[in-house]
Amino acid sequence: MELKLAENIKHFRKSAKMTQEQLAEAMGVSTSAVYKWESGQSSPELRLILEMADLFHTSTDVLLGYEWRNHDLISAQELIDRLMQEEKYDDAVREAEKALKSFPNSFSIVYQSALVYAKLGETEGKRQANVRAVELLDHACELIEQNQDEDISELSIRAMMADVYLRLKNTKAALRILKKYNYFGVNNARIGMVFADYLHDTESAEPYLKQAFSEFTKKINDIMIGYANVFFQRRDYQKAEDCLRWLRVVLRGIQPEESLTWFDKYDCVLLETMAECCCCRGDFDKARFYMKEAVGKALRYDRAEPGEIADMKFYAALKVDQPPRYDEYGKTAINCLERRMYPDDGIHGLWDIWCELMEEYVHDTV
Repeated sequence: MELKLAENIKHFRKSAKMTQEQLAEAMGVSTSAVYKWESGQSSPELRLILEMADLFHTSTDVLLGYEWRNHDLISAQELIDRLMQEEKYDDAVREAEKALKSFPNSFSIVYQSALVYAKLGETEGKRQANVRAVELLDHACELIEQNQDEDISELSIRAMMADVYLRLKNTKAALRILKKYNYFGVNNARIGMVFADYLHDTESAEPYLKQAFSEFTKKINDIMIGYANVFFQRRDYQKAEDCLRWLRVVLRGIQPEESLTWFDKYDCVLLETMAECCCCRGDFDKARFYMKEAVGKALRYDRAEPGEIADMKFYAALKVDQPPRYDEYGKTAINCLERRMYPDDGIHGLWDIWCELMEEYVHDTV
């Protein structure tokens, strides 16, 4: 094995936003001693290594920077993973405990073993398995500096711990974790659900659920518009259209089609984009259908009196703030469409459909 103590002392000191002088004072040594540790000229005594590990909230193995040079660790991981896939959970537990004895401070082994116990606790309802899962997940957080998987973070591990605590019926512990690690509202939906479902505390649940719902509508819009663009650029225009159709249904929710809401201004843009998809695959009849609906809706929207434009029914029922009025697309709904209409935009046939529809509507109003 190989030690990386010098560079790790420097790394942890900087992560803690400490100067060499501050670390020296905390350890009761001279600044020159810290300098020598970090430059590899000398090593701290064992007592100081233990104190530093405690100061930096990590383990001595992590601070020392063990790097195992044999394949035992990888072999152990592969065996545990195979047993998990085969759903041989009892065998996986036995192998996990063997690996933990050999590599008690290896993040990958500790984390994988935690997953084994969590799965056993979930599928077979074994309380002791869930208790062990919490212990290992907590230890994995202490070793997080070793983690090299971008999909795993302390946030994701703590969220998993909260799920295990819920299985243990320790709702207070679950809520404590979810609230503490609720960065940027990432746990709002989960917290609201726990309050409402587990504790039947509607007053506490509602603020979290409101925020989660508002954030959900923004995210689902970004996700599906993103996917629509992915498929459009791949020339899979049917899938791009399907993404937009799905998004329209979700955003409109339970609102009756005949009602007029602020969403309809944005809906005109979605309909126009769906028409683009149809034109690109040569289905001009369907493109005209979408554009006709878009133009008709836009004109109806712009002619409506303020009182005729209703709130989104589901938003009102949940007492959630209404979505934006989509003014960035244009001052009026017809402006939203006009800004997207260019004869040289490369969408064959769309400009002609637009001109025909506008002539029809102008003729009808004369």
